[in-house]
Amino acid sequence: MNPEPVAATMPDAVGGNAERAHEQMSSEIDMVFEDASGQGRPVDDLAEWKICNSQPGPNQQITDFPLVLGVVSVLESCEDTAPK
Repeated sequence: MNPEPVAATMPDAVGGNAERAHEQMSSEIDMVFEDASGQGRPVDDLAEWKICNSQPGPNQQITDFPLVLGVVSVLESCEDTAPK
């Protein structure tokens, strides 16, 4: 008898603080934070970044890792992010 597969859903973290999202999702989950502005800046201090998008998108089933979270500085707008 095979166990049922675990169905995990991506939380809606868009607009939230990157550090809080990292804390709320398990530190055991493989996550990547990328500069969504297209400038390629390193995302070092998660407290200084907010989430603009995610792969998979909010409320979608997680089927692959790492989870990718597109972030910008808390002083910037997600509306200014480069299109994917």
